[in-house]
Amino acid sequence: MTRRCHSAVSAALFTLVSLLSAMSGLQAQERLALDLEEGKSGAVWDLALGVDGRTLYSCGRDSTAKSWDLSTGEAIRMFKTATPTLVTSLALDHTGRWLALGDMNGHLSVWNAQSGVQYYDLPAHDQYVTSVAITPDGATVVTGGRDGRIRAWKLDDGIPLWSIDAAELWINALAISPDGSVIASAGQDGSVSLWRVRDGSRDRELGRHSRFARAVLFSPDGKYLFSAGAGGRILVWDLATYALFRDIELENGYAHGLALDRAGDQLLVSKMNGLLEIWDWKRRLPRKKLSGASYGTMSAVFSPDDTRIYSAHTSGAVKVWNTEDASLLLDMVGFSDGQWLSFTPDGYYDCSSYGDRYVRWRRGEELFPLERYSELYHRPSIVEDVLRGGYKPSGAVETIVDPPSAALLAPRDGQLFAFGSEPLEVVVDVVATDLSRIENVAILLNDRQLPPDQLLDWTVLEHRDTKMRVRCRVRVLPGRNTIEAVAFNASRVRSDRAHAEITVETDQRVNPSLYVLAVGSDKYAPDYPDLEFAGVDAEALADELARQEGGMYSRVYARALTGKDVSRENIFHALEEFGAMKPEDVLVLFFSGHGVRERDKKGRTQYFYLPSGTTRSTVATRGLAWEDFSNEIKHVKAGRIILLLDACHSGDIGNGASNEKVASSLAGQIGVVFTSSSGNEYSYEDRSWGHGAFTRALLDGLRGAADFTADKTVDWSELQLYVGTAVRKMTRGGQNPMVPRLEQFANFDFVRVP
Repeated sequence: MTRRCHSAVSAALFTLVSLLSAMSGLQAQERLALDLEEGKSGAVWDLALGVDGRTLYSCGRDSTAKSWDLSTGEAIRMFKTATPTLVTSLALDHTGRWLALGDMNGHLSVWNAQSGVQYYDLPAHDQYVTSVAITPDGATVVTGGRDGRIRAWKLDDGIPLWSIDAAELWINALAISPDGSVIASAGQDGSVSLWRVRDGSRDRELGRHSRFARAVLFSPDGKYLFSAGAGGRILVWDLATYALFRDIELENGYAHGLALDRAGDQLLVSKMNGLLEIWDWKRRLPRKKLSGASYGTMSAVFSPDDTRIYSAHTSGAVKVWNTEDASLLLDMVGFSDGQWLSFTPDGYYDCSSYGDRYVRWRRGEELFPLERYSELYHRPSIVEDVLRGGYKPSGAVETIVDPPSAALLAPRDGQLFAFGSEPLEVVVDVVATDLSRIENVAILLNDRQLPPDQLLDWTVLEHRDTKMRVRCRVRVLPGRNTIEAVAFNASRVRSDRAHAEITVETDQRVNPSLYVLAVGSDKYAPDYPDLEFAGVDAEALADELARQEGGMYSRVYARALTGKDVSRENIFHALEEFGAMKPEDVLVLFFSGHGVRERDKKGRTQYFYLPSGTTRSTVATRGLAWEDFSNEIKHVKAGRIILLLDACHSGDIGNGASNEKVASSLAGQIGVVFTSSSGNEYSYEDRSWGHGAFTRALLDGLRGAADFTADKTVDWSELQLYVGTAVRKMTRGGQNPMVPRLEQFANFDFVRVP
């Protein structure tokens, strides 16, 4: 199996970041905050910086570890434990390939840090694992637990090497010396001890803290050992003499984590009161305090160039700081289902396909979903610029505009219609809850926003600044349909989606046609890695769907573009050839190959599909911009459009566009979007499959493997369920197909099984 590509609290809500409001009138002096939906995330417990300095790994209470791209703020990969637990600690080896996790169930699991594939999972301790460390040579992983034991394992296969009872009540933290010969432990009884890596034998006890020892850290040159205790002191031990070298008393609170800068001169102290402090440890002088965190700081690290600090917090956030002025730059929050959100102090954010659904603005007792403000604040380019030093957050968001509300007066949810081919009447009421004027109402049919030429008899029945009522007619399909209405005010804030699922029954004979455009590109060298099966996948899918002629569909028009035939012009020309599509017809689009992300001259982020032969310098001229593609699709009259997307980028491409990012940008514009992977996961292909994993599962599902009800028909829900399950099994959980906004779709029959 080879890597094809990767697609880049309590009853009350849990406040992530508090921002003072300057509201007028009755709202004056109220606090404006971003709140996290209960149960979607949890405290971040530990951090580790990747060997490339561009990737950060975090773990915590949501049963996962995650990797983050420090140039974009995106979550790259999720590593989820088999059973719910707190992931207490993590460690990376010197190559950046092996990621070891310890959890509260007492298990040690080891993963491929790049692909997300798990190598093994084993019970390591009777009580939970408190610390994990890997030797500098990458041969051994060492664990400590609340059962008071320290254990060593072969990293590559998990074979146990030795186990000792440390007699320290339990182990709170471990560290391994730079030369790989010595383990330092911090015990619950306050002891700080040294052990030999080769056999676990005790070297010596250096001394004790007045209360439990919480953290240990070797200096980069191995000359000193730092230990922190709950008594509020940091002790520095000279390892040449084993004598106490420095005794640093913190002003308040105690250190939960310790880190050093590149030179080993500045000590970064993570405190349970939420503060981060930078100390000149040799002079025992505090230099800076990073005070923007209101929750406990579990651990923190310097960036390789010391310009940034990354910290883990019990709020569920990983924070990014500017070392020079101690200012907060960004919060990165990961959720238990793989979604994520990164946001600046002044409210700009980037997120996964629906990461902004889990966060809401809170003003007093009022809650406003963040996703309704996406037109104002969803700015991936600003998040990138913050991380790269091109933008400095200017301050807190002081006021927000109340979103408008939209209601479907007709049709009603659950209605049954029995008629012929006449269009369905849609009536929408929109009300502004503040003084921001209503600007627009959008109508979506089966998750596709309809262009004006498909909104028949559009009539504005009433339009005042704060109220609007519109009526139109739309052509619906036999069977189940979803109708949605969304309103926008003058501030570009949108309403929630008013939603109705209806069923249309008709005695008229419907003879839909199926149109298929399958695109696959393989050859990209030298600028991008070549693929093996993208073209094969496109041809196979087109051939398989062509067999539906005379079954579910009266006619099938299938076109495959592969190799040198793939170009932006040929793709648009193929769509023009499908110009005879009618509202009862179905259009299937399949894209396999590489995709990238580019910034235009205005700083906007754009996503491109790359035809074979595209170079880094010709992306804008030869690549297919998905924004242009969606604008073209707006004019297609097919009643149902399905985009199957296996167009993502290799892990070696620095500006790749993940499947999920592309899908999120297209959701609501094209129709059903089904991607081969979630987030920035790799997509896999293998010669034993003869295809990419996604296409292999699609083909099998269409041929009958997805016919769970054995009625000789594969509906959309069956296919989506089968493909997701099959791909996860084929890739051992490393690849997870996804559908943005899946809950908005009404199920429909897709193909018949011979």
